[in-house]
Amino acid sequence: MPKLRVLIVDDEEQFRAPIRAVLASRGLEVMEAGTATQMDALLSRFEIDILLLDVNLPGESGLQIANRLKQTRNIEIIMLSAFGEVEHRVNGLISGADYYLPKPVDIRELLAVIECCKRQTYDDIAAPASWQFDAAKWLLITPDGVEHSLSKSELNIVNALISMAGKTVTREQLYAAMGIPDYPPESRSLDVHITRIRRRFTTDSYAIPIITVRNVGYLFNDAVKIHR
Repeated sequence: MPKLRVLIVDDEEQFRAPIRAVLASRGLEVMEAGTATQMDALLSRFEIDILLLDVNLPGESGLQIANRLKQTRNIEIIMLSAFGEVEHRVNGLISGADYYLPKPVDIRELLAVIECCKRQTYDDIAAPASWQFDAAKWLLITPDGVEHSLSKSELNIVNALISMAGKTVTREQLYAAMGIPDYPPESRSLDVHITRIRRRFTTDSYAIPIITVRNVGYLFNDAVKIHR
């Protein structure tokens, strides 16, 4: 299995150095850039699997970079920023980031996110059977070709996630899809439903690719065929 190649884009060398050392010790191939220009030069020469991208860069910002790269490249983007408020995280995810981690970065969380990216990258290489969804018939078809009837709550949640596959669906949007536009902040109803869906559609052969975007919502992180 080929080494995963990670590119760290941050204008502070003292920030890049310890992360580079940890990732290299885990068997990853690590490259560095301090600006968008340096990043583009590396991207023109190498295939990068994961981009660790700072938001505040000189010149072109991380948000702008994520937006343009996602239009032309299949690359996992982990955005890093000292701004950790929900509004900033949402802006980062909308711009094209797959994950958004606040600075200072907890290396354990970063490694866990990279592991998720690694699984996604190797799954893409293996080209697994796709998921299929038929909203009219209330069916989710798993990669083994089996048709599963959905309950009303499952249908509403899965439909909201799959209709925006690859993009984060906020908790507000998912609660609205469930018919609960006004919900108390402490409500965990959505999370309970997601847990049940994950449990139902996870086997030794596949796992439903619903990813948690912390404090924001969830996303369906795989290609899916939608029956009209």
